[in-house]
Amino acid sequence: MTLILPTAGVLRSETLKALSVKTWWALAIPVAALALTVNVFGGLFGAAAGGLVDDGVPGILLASLAYALSLAGVFAAVQGVVLASAEFRHRTVSGTYLLGGRGPVLLAKGAVAAGIGAGYALVTAVVGLLAGLLGQGAARLPSVWPLLGVIGSGIAVCALWAVLGVALGTVVVHQAGAVVALLLWVLVIENLVSLVLRSGADSDRAPGVLARITSYLPANAGDIALYDLPARALGGRFGPSIVETLAGVAGPPPGWGALLVLLVWTGAAVALAHVVGERRDIT
Repeated sequence: MTLILPTAGVLRSETLKALSVKTWWALAIPVAALALTVNVFGGLFGAAAGGLVDDGVPGILLASLAYALSLAGVFAAVQGVVLASAEFRHRTVSGTYLLGGRGPVLLAKGAVAAGIGAGYALVTAVVGLLAGLLGQGAARLPSVWPLLGVIGSGIAVCALWAVLGVALGTVVVHQAGAVVALLLWVLVIENLVSLVLRSGADSDRAPGVLARITSYLPANAGDIALYDLPARALGGRFGPSIVETLAGVAGPPPGWGALLVLLVWTGAAVALAHVVGERRDIT
């Protein structure tokens, strides 16, 4: 089975569906609130610690912005789940598949969800930057390239998590069950798995194979991609060690490598959703 790209009409239809309900902007409210809270404290702590690097970019503020973007990724995934599973909840999936085709609809929903997820990242970046500057009492703008790197990573991570949410919502059609499963994995199960895998690692030597697996779990990979630049700003050559602490992993790849890992997870999830969706009886 191959995926067929959606037509402009299918993309337009899915966009209108997504924007005609309140879920996307309702989830944007806590995204903005968390960005405000996290980065005000990040700015205050950065000012108190005096952790300025380069042209006035506080490494701690960059780290707090990365943390806020990580939280935004969770909300992006939730809106992806809701976007996909709503068709089954409201029993409109039969008509949608009949008019657009199962594969094209899946890809269209993923594209729309990715756009909304990227929007969450931009909201987080703007609100977080302003809140951080307010918290640290700085009237000047930070150095551009490190900040753009963190924001770009955040946009990519949030977009990929939104597509992962669409895939999950297509496989697990029960909306509440899919959302609970997502939150349990991201907030609880993956952290426990990482803790168990790292429990046998010896800090005096290179981490073992099992400990290194933690860096290649989906949520951890997203965190590594986000924390890579802030960790380098804070610790220079000790950046990887700081990433290990912030993301709770061992032997992390560079930020671009972590993004590739998350991309692979997303592709695998979409492929699974396509197979399940093609075989599901919707009559």
